[in-house]
Amino acid sequence: RTGTLQFMSISNLDKSELKPTALDDWESMLYILCWIGTFGWSSSTRANKSGDSGEPKQLDRWHMGTLKEIAKAKRADLHNKDHFQNIALEFNFGLENVDLLFNLVKELRNVLIDKYSGNLGGALKNEDMQLNTKTKKFEAVVLSDPFEERAAKWEELSESLLTVLEDFAQKARERLGK
Repeated sequence: RTGTLQFMSISNLDKSELKPTALDDWESMLYILCWIGTFGWSSSTRANKSGDSGEPKQLDRWHMGTLKEIAKAKRADLHNKDHFQNIALEFNFGLENVDLLFNLVKELRNVLIDKYSGNLGGALKNEDMQLNTKTKKFEAVVLSDPFEERAAKWEELSESLLTVLEDFAQKARERLGK
């Protein structure tokens, strides 16, 4: 599996045994939209060109470190609405119509993670803690694989995500008067 680290799905970064589905592409698109919202379309629209403090962005964690570290960062950012909200709040609000993009990424994340996660409550890793009697330490034990559960619903999820994208495309056309 290949790709640009910032935009690779968690499943691809984890080198999951799951067969890739359209959900990997939707997840990648979400990362691309977040990147554009934060850093702009080109060097002329980069946030750091106009008064950015130079502070690291949360998205920097999406391309620094090992594949496992990047997957862990993305999992934390998508799993938790507050973490994801912090990413969205780093958008360059000086860009024209970035508010549409802001609302689009929030809705895509909602459908991709929250809406179809069953009993997982949006979790990207359904795990519990168990005491390892040999090491005397608690370790995470995966109870189920939410990616596997989502992969089984990839067609239904893709239809919902496409509807969100079409709705926002219509809003953008209306705003632009086209």
